[in-house]
Amino acid sequence: MFKDNFYLRKGLLVGVFEVPLAELGSGANNIVDFPMVPFKNVTGNGSTISATYKHSGRGLDALTDSFWFNTKEVEGLLEKSAIRFPQIAEHRDKVMAVIKDWYNGYHFGRFRGKYNPWSVCAFIGCLCSQLESSEHGEIRSVPDAIKPAARAYWVATGTTDLIEQQFTSHRDQAIRLMESLIREYRETRLDGLDHDLALGNSQAVSLQLPKPNMNIISSGKYSTEGMLTLCLFAGYLTHKHPDSVCIPNHEVYNVWCTLFTRALLGAGFAERADVNARGSLLVELWEGKTAILSSFISEAFGTLTNHGKYKEKEYANIVATVLTAASCLGALSHPDQASSHTSHAVTTRENHTGDGQCDHVMRLYSTDNKPNQFGVLIEFKLIPKDKRANTGLHETLAKKALEQIIEKRYPACLSGCTERLDIGIAIGSNVVHILTQLYKLDAATRKWIPVECLTSSAS
Repeated sequence: MFKDNFYLRKGLLVGVFEVPLAELGSGANNIVDFPMVPFKNVTGNGSTISATYKHSGRGLDALTDSFWFNTKEVEGLLEKSAIRFPQIAEHRDKVMAVIKDWYNGYHFGRFRGKYNPWSVCAFIGCLCSQLESSEHGEIRSVPDAIKPAARAYWVATGTTDLIEQQFTSHRDQAIRLMESLIREYRETRLDGLDHDLALGNSQAVSLQLPKPNMNIISSGKYSTEGMLTLCLFAGYLTHKHPDSVCIPNHEVYNVWCTLFTRALLGAGFAERADVNARGSLLVELWEGKTAILSSFISEAFGTLTNHGKYKEKEYANIVATVLTAASCLGALSHPDQASSHTSHAVTTRENHTGDGQCDHVMRLYSTDNKPNQFGVLIEFKLIPKDKRANTGLHETLAKKALEQIIEKRYPACLSGCTERLDIGIAIGSNVVHILTQLYKLDAATRKWIPVECLTSSAS
């Protein structure tokens, strides 16, 4: 197209990958590259500019700002929509908050906070359609119309086949990578969660991307750099800083949750209604039961265990990964919560508390739908490899795990919680034996009182 074309003076190639200039005589060696990645000289002093920045209309700022929508452009679309539906103007802040949560978060050049134009237009179009139907009494208000309108649009226009192929080829590494990305997003973007609490419990791994490199993908070898590059250029990640990446918004987050649960649990198990129904695992824990938790753990071992030499700490990490998957599926969400988001699950591994170190701690929704007031303490005991057929030993070890939670005063870390579940797990390969004990905090004495169940509906 370019070489030996006497009718063409200049050309513009727009794509997602860098153009390799390997041959001197290729005819395409006089190319200026305008990368849509953050500049390396971005500092914390404001050199990264917001998407509302008014540039001069010239140069690289003008080029990068032409990609995707900025805040003022989205607000302009809402203003035009409000001409036909004035109620949009009345709920403008609520609508903008939903759009930002679902479709914002992209970083191009020096611009942070860009919106996906396809999804924004589709959302506003659907919102207007919902309001149009309200004239016939189907939907009464803008808040009612927002819920069905807030969904994935752009991600539904394509597939993740190439990404899934890479994850399937390198499943163990991919699961760890996805867990890190999901955990970081949840702990920094989860609505209603105390920001300091989220940062204090952060387990996110620094995901460095020193140099985009697509050649690694074709080599057949696993590379975190190659995986991140593929997902970045496909639009499923964005730059958090010039040399690191993150999940941009809730629309893309849902894709990562699907990829993660399918890779960890298998497509069939991840789609089972009995285990991933909203709040299924949480309700079971309120009742002191563990059938669904055991199913999650047992299913994951077929994917994650490959040598039978795991230590107690490694088993704890695997179960923590399983709980992340359960949360992604909504199984730890409160069943009465009318929200598109997954549960508030603040998790910490190896939490130093009381007189020791608890293997795993979670803060979930209490039975009265209050976040972070239902504490879950998990302690593991390793079943020796030559004793895994001894079922009596399994129960003894699980009891010892429960006793350790009390003896080492692990509940001291649950300040603010009103309900609690202790879980003792005897574990070894795919052998899992779980015992539980529920407690409720007495308001008068401030002591934990053992109870049989936290709900009135348990059988």
